[in-house]
Amino acid sequence: MSFHHLPGSAGAPIQPDLSWLDGELVVTEKLDGGELTFTRDGVHGPGGAPAEPWDRPATALWTMIAHHIPDEWRVCGESMWARRGIAYTDLPGVFVVFGIWDETDTLLGWDDTVDWAERLELPVVPVLYRGVGLSAARAAWSRSRDPRNSEGFVVRSAGRIAAADLPHRLLCWVRPAFTTVPAGSAVNEFA
Repeated sequence: MSFHHLPGSAGAPIQPDLSWLDGELVVTEKLDGGELTFTRDGVHGPGGAPAEPWDRPATALWTMIAHHIPDEWRVCGESMWARRGIAYTDLPGVFVVFGIWDETDTLLGWDDTVDWAERLELPVVPVLYRGVGLSAARAAWSRSRDPRNSEGFVVRSAGRIAAADLPHRLLCWVRPAFTTVPAGSAVNEFA
């Protein structure tokens, strides 16, 4: 899944229209993992690619919860077993949820995402801020994270987001000089 980025992000494409940022926002940490999607029927990487060998711990987790995922729903998150550019020391699990899509191709609101993740016994990405205003949202990351151990943040509308509205309701910010590193032989540490 390709996300649009806030102006000033090291990523692309940049979304210049920030007029929607006047409602309730949820800011979460952007984890440096490998994107995976769980459905009732399988696990896949970005664009439907097969899961990688280093995703085996997350795939094993999927085998235990797949029957609880509603038909035509997608549980999206980061596979965190393999270390990439950031060496994490206190992760809550090998797969960390950042969004859940229902059968209408709508991203659940944040509260429903957290509720469903709890039902599936999966952790969610850390919330850095919830409230109104982009300046407060940006400040939340710099107050609580260090560029040496955080890729950046994701800002999204707190409510439901239709797929067609995603570029205008969910944006990433990646810190300058962040480079994606392929998964190596080292693994992260878990809480």
